[in-house]
Amino acid sequence: MVMYLCVGSYGSQKYRLIQEIHGRLHTVKRVDPLWDGRGAMFNLTNLVPEQAGPYVCIYEFGRLYSKNSDKIPLIIRDILESPFLWVFPSSSAVPRQAMYFHCNSTLSLDKYYLYHGAIEANKPFIEPLNVSEHEGLFFFREIHRHQLGQYLCVAYHSRNPYHLSSLSNKVLITAGAPPSAPPVRPRLIHVALIVAALGWLLA
Repeated sequence: MVMYLCVGSYGSQKYRLIQEIHGRLHTVKRVDPLWDGRGAMFNLTNLVPEQAGPYVCIYEFGRLYSKNSDKIPLIIRDILESPFLWVFPSSSAVPRQAMYFHCNSTLSLDKYYLYHGAIEANKPFIEPLNVSEHEGLFFFREIHRHQLGQYLCVAYHSRNPYHLSSLSNKVLITAGAPPSAPPVRPRLIHVALIVAALGWLLA
């Protein structure tokens, strides 16, 4: 279920929720106003894929109509199968390591987005470096501490941006141990001094 809230003008007599389908507007609901005509609420329940898409609202004064509101899209997830997310070379990152994220789908999709953490409203996503028919490739030149944590991806086709895939599997990026320092080799002068000292002791 989702709810759209339409705010208009005092004294409005009716409100309409309108869905845009292939460029045409279709009234979904027409309801009485609330708050002395100031607004209305529209509840959409038991959503199906056909209800995805952009919506606008208008209010009525007798035979007069307001302009259309801004468009607010309804995006329905879990319509397409889940993509698979994996990383190279390893999910255990050493400081300043380069890392590739691969978001793969068996479907022919052309839009892939990577999220750091859970998907939330207005949360920025990460754009892919490259997209092929079945994969979005994401590249991190250097992995820093603030980039550690959980990642997941979603996908869709640009022909229908309101039908999203299910969430991918989660990949956890952790901090790996820094590379160990090479063993210190004694310099030749130190060796010579040690040999000289042993020679003196054995004399």
